[in-house]
Amino acid sequence: MRNAETPKAESRKPRQRNVGTPRRLAATRRGARFLPLAELLSLGCLILLLAYLPVLADGVGDEKGKSDKPIEMKPTEIGVRFTPRMADAIGKEFVKQMKDRYELDDDQVNDIQQIVSTQFMKVVTENAELGRNLIEHMISSFIENEGSFSKESAQEFGKMAKPLSPALRGFFTETAGKIGKRMTLKQRLKFTGDAAAATAGLVIFENRMKRWGEGKVSDGARPFFDHGDDEYAEEDSEPLDPNETLEHRRARKNVERWIEWHIDVDKQWEEYLKRAIAYYAFGEAQTTSADAILKDCRERIGRLKTPGLRAALVENRVARNLGWKLDDEIRAGPWMRAIEIEYEKLRKPLIDLDKEFKRRIDDVPTSEQRVAAKQRVQKLLTEKHVKKPQ
Repeated sequence: MRNAETPKAESRKPRQRNVGTPRRLAATRRGARFLPLAELLSLGCLILLLAYLPVLADGVGDEKGKSDKPIEMKPTEIGVRFTPRMADAIGKEFVKQMKDRYELDDDQVNDIQQIVSTQFMKVVTENAELGRNLIEHMISSFIENEGSFSKESAQEFGKMAKPLSPALRGFFTETAGKIGKRMTLKQRLKFTGDAAAATAGLVIFENRMKRWGEGKVSDGARPFFDHGDDEYAEEDSEPLDPNETLEHRRARKNVERWIEWHIDVDKQWEEYLKRAIAYYAFGEAQTTSADAILKDCRERIGRLKTPGLRAALVENRVARNLGWKLDDEIRAGPWMRAIEIEYEKLRKPLIDLDKEFKRRIDDVPTSEQRVAAKQRVQKLLTEKHVKKPQ
């Protein structure tokens, strides 16, 4: 989306436009590999609204409230900008994740928050035009390809992203250096290790963009949520099936990239157990019992996640994806409802075991531990003026 600052009255020369920013992709931590269709449609409506604002403005003061000017198919001059408030919000969220991990005191929190906000504002301002073009290209591709890139669009995105690599590297290096100076030696040692891991992730992204720019990418690609260096497989690495249409092949390969997120409900169990141990303040014997529950449920879900279940889920989701492109009576009628009912039935044993695992973990604490945990949460909420029933 194109962005523009309001020019001063004494000058009509357009200024540098700031880059728009999409929503932070931390949602991925909750298992979302690409923007859901509903969100894409909402985003599309937002884009349409922004595109029409200048046209509507032209009609203000008109006797009929309408403009006689024809709509010109060109990018809008007004769009979503990256603002200092956004940078501050990112800084606050960033430091919120750091505070407990590095045991930061209040002065360090304030200093690091300011560093992160300033560094974000700097890198966005210095790369405003490039960032804007990348985001516009990405949004268009996601809408056209249901949350991913076509091969041609991905190759263009890879070429466009190449000039951004030095700026991202500079951002990581400079920001980490400034943050490190606000830390103690013990904190800095831990932070250095984490920064190295983040840099490694940047290298993976750079390598991926390099391959994309060279055309080593297939339909359905995603820039941030694919697997690591091994995620690329050439389109003809899988022999073409003469009995499978190109449209079905693309839908199937797209589904196969993220179907594990629908199957691996147990991936979060270890983290849930860790949180429960801290929340209820489990003793050693309780922790041992909880570990045994985790082991039992993992063995059982391993027997449920068969190749047959995976194949059935893939087939169901492919039918759903292709069905959305058919007539209204199909994509919004009884047939689609039957597809969703089948999907829920296929996943039910996995979901039931997920619920059982969490219920069994929540049965481990004593009544006193439950009361103490609730009272602690109630106290924290009260301090924030939130009333929550016990």
